[in-house]
Amino acid sequence: MERRKAVRGTDDIKINTGDGTELKYWSTKFGVKKADIQAAVTEVGDSLTAVTDYFRSRR
Repeated sequence: MERRKAVRGTDDIKINTGDGTELKYWSTKFGVKKADIQAAVTEVGDSLTAVTDYFRSRR
């Protein structure tokens, strides 16, 4: 099974859950709670592509 990137170059973007401003940004962007972003990063890592795939698979 081929894994496609959500957006070209997003593997290089890392989500920093230790930065409150960044955490708020990503929670708003994905439409989830901050705790959901933290849980996603814990489960799949901090790559934006991995986190995007994580939330897509749960819709």
